[in-house]
Order: sequence, then C-alpha cells, then structure tokens
Amino acid sequence: MIKDSQMQKIIIIGGGISGLTTAYWLRKYGLDVTILEKEKRAGGSIRTEKENGYLIECGPNSTLDVFQEVDDLCTELSIIEQKIIADRTNKNRYVVRGGRLRLLPTSPSQFFTTDLWTLRGKLRLMGEPFIRQYRDTLEESIASFVVRRTGQEFLDYAIDPFVTGVYAGNPERLSLKSCFPKMYSLEQEYGGLVRGALFGRKKQEGPKRKMRLISFRDGLQTLPDAIAGVLGDRFIGECSVISVRSTSEGFEIMAERGGGQETFRANIVVIATPAWVTARIMHPLSEPAATNLMQIEYVPAVIIYTGMDRREIRHPLDGFGFLIPSKESISRGYNILGAIWSSSIFPGRAPDGKAAFTNILGGARKTNILEYNDNELIEMTLRDLRSILQIETNPEFVRVIRHSRAIPQYNIGHQGRIHSIEKGMQDIPGLYLAGNYLNGVSVGHCVSEATKLAAKIRSAGLHGRHSSGG
Repeated sequence: MIKDSQMQKIIIIGGGISGLTTAYWLRKYGLDVTILEKEKRAGGSIRTEKENGYLIECGPNSTLDVFQEVDDLCTELSIIEQKIIADRTNKNRYVVRGGRLRLLPTSPSQFFTTDLWTLRGKLRLMGEPFIRQYRDTLEESIASFVVRRTGQEFLDYAIDPFVTGVYAGNPERLSLKSCFPKMYSLEQEYGGLVRGALFGRKKQEGPKRKMRLISFRDGLQTLPDAIAGVLGDRFIGECSVISVRSTSEGFEIMAERGGGQETFRANIVVIATPAWVTARIMHPLSEPAATNLMQIEYVPAVIIYTGMDRREIRHPLDGFGFLIPSKESISRGYNILGAIWSSSIFPGRAPDGKAAFTNILGGARKTNILEYNDNELIEMTLRDLRSILQIETNPEFVRVIRHSRAIPQYNIGHQGRIHSIEKGMQDIPGLYLAGNYLNGVSVGHCVSEATKLAAKIRSAGLHGRHSSGG
C-alpha cells in the first residue's frame, strides 16, 4: 500500500526524545510530520515503570536544568508544573577512595579540609593557572588534558568518576573537545580553567541557570508520553523501517507494519535512530556516511535497581549517590560503576520507610557485562554495597535492566567522523540526522539540539539541504 498525499510531508524515523522533539516543533510550525517507530511505545531509552510502590527509571534518571529549550517544551506541553528539582538538602556527591565514601568538595572550605585528595594533589591542582596553554595540533583526550593541567590525582578521584557518571567511558579514549567543549574553550580562549572561569563569568550576559538535576513527579517518561499524546496518530508505533530510497520527488520509505510492508513518501526525512541503525538505513544513500556512523562506539550497561528497608542502611544517604574511580575498581575488585540514591533525590521513588538505589555496571570498564546472568549481576552489586555501605540485608525488591548499547562514546576523532558524515550527505537534499551520538548524550542536550534542528528545517523550507542535529 502506498501512503500518498498532495501535501509535502516530513517523515521522522525513530521515536526517541530527539525524534519526538523534532516532530513536536515541526507540527507546531504547521508542517505535515509523521514518526515511524519500531517499538509500540514512544521514548526510546527513556522508560519509567512502577512496581510495588517503587518508581524505576530503566534508562536516564534525570537531566540537568540548564536548557531553556526543555522548559519551553514542557510549557508548550502543559507539564511544566510536573517538573521537580532534586532535593537541595541532599546535594552531596560521594567518591570512593580507600574503600570508603569521601565527600566531593563543593566549596573552598571543603576543598581544604577534604581527605579525597592528598596535600600534594591539592597543591598540584592549585598550580593550574600557571600551566601553559596546549599548542599541539593533535586532538587531546580528557585524561591527557586533566593530567596536564591539574595532575594525576585530580583525574583519578574527580574527573574519572565524573566521566563514568556521564558517559560510562574511558577518559583515556574520550575526546575533550567533543565531550566537554566548554572546558576546551576555556583553555583556548583564556589560557586555563581558573582564568577562564574568572574572566568568562565577567563576560557572561544575563542570569545563569543553576546546575540542578530535574525530572517529573511520575518519572522522565512523562515528557515523551506528553509529546506522543499531542502527535496522536502521527506517531506510528510497531513500524520498522527497512529502507529509505531517494527519488526525483523526495524519498520513499519502506517499512514493516502489521505483518506486511508499507511505503511512505516524504519530501524531508529525519533519521533519529542510534548510530548503528542510522548506518544501516544510510548505507544505500551514502556508503561513506554509513561507514563513519558504524565507527561510533557504544558501551553496554546494566542497571540493578534495588529497594530495601531504610532502617537497615546506616549511611544517612544525604546526597545523589556515589561513584567509583577506575583506580579503586582495579585495586579493590569493585564491579559497579556507582549507585544513584534514587529515593534521596526525588520524592515518590520508593514506599515510605524504604530506600531505592539505581546501581550501574558495565560501561567501558567491563564491556563483557552482558555475559553474566541475573543472579551473578545481583550478587556483584550486593557484594559492592556491603563493602562500601556496610549493608548486610538483602533487598526486598530487585530489577535487572540490560542495555547492550547504552551510551555513545565521543572518542578521539569524533568530530572528524561527524564532519565526514555530513560531507557524505551533501548530495542528498532534504535528509537530516538527529540523536545523542551527535552533539550531547543527555536528555537536555537532545531536546535542545532537536529544537534547533526543527527551526533549521522550517527556515530552510521544504527543499532545504541536509544537516545534522541532536
């Protein structure tokens, strides 16, 4: 069956947050847009479930409140009042050193008194303003940059666990310029991090948004559900795209739906699927672009969600949770990357008197994590919790959530790959890319980039050339 119309159409392939946000704004602009999604539900990796009084985030737990585009979208969807901010009384973050939790300093006084770093490490960090600017033409890894400017100890017990929390990646391989472009720019523009922080603050115009974690009362899935509700039958679930073919009039999209094949026609196509899926779709259109897409690495992750009696936990749980540096994992045999104290951050995440932890394993440290069975993964997690938090009781509630390809890795050469992908698409007008493998992995980044992409498509008109966006 051929879906045809006299009106020019936009097809978006992929119903994750990037595709949904792009679709919402294009529809808002009065354009004819349809999403094709292989799963029945919208949201992609964002999935919230409720069971036995626990609210379980099966993918992202939250996002930073730094993107105006997120607020704009929530206001449009009438869900801004459902937005919740992380409990400010539980603002602490912990890092494991020497087998126990150490508070990550958030103020000058805490910096001087903390035992997270040695005196030597603190003195090395304080010497950062006197380090010369990087002049080499070679792209620098996060690890190389941090060691050069602030020393090995700051990498081991600050940046390494932070990178683990964001990318579950290896700072020796991740690109500074791609992962932390603002940090890269501070050195390039001001010669260093301290000088950049001081002078950059003076140059900044307007109020600065606070770095707060946000979610929704009923979990992150509130956002994709709200967009899908607005799109209505313009969101077509259980529709798996087989191929996209460029024609003289635009594109033909072949898909499997309801046990049969169906063809959709469009003037503009936005492919908002993960990089390896995008590569498969792109291969007949641009083999060079597909080759570069396949080079974007993803790491696996397993979430072990645990619920237990709060009285059995001695620690006050006065924070967001803890992260384990690579150095500690190697020396002490830890398996988990860290734990998010979900019930301490947002309300309604656990029944009264209970505590909920979101424990994460895998990433670049343990790429074979999916080879373990559920019981082995649970035992790994409980063993680490016993060691670090002295929790002796077994949880009353456990969920195991597996992600074979969880987080894209912006490894060295990432921007070159993206440039090559764009170059490979130059002769395909009307084709756009969106997704968290391009320019930011967080939910907020995806919403921001997709909002910009929709505006670009609108301004380019229905015959605009290709672009990429997140």
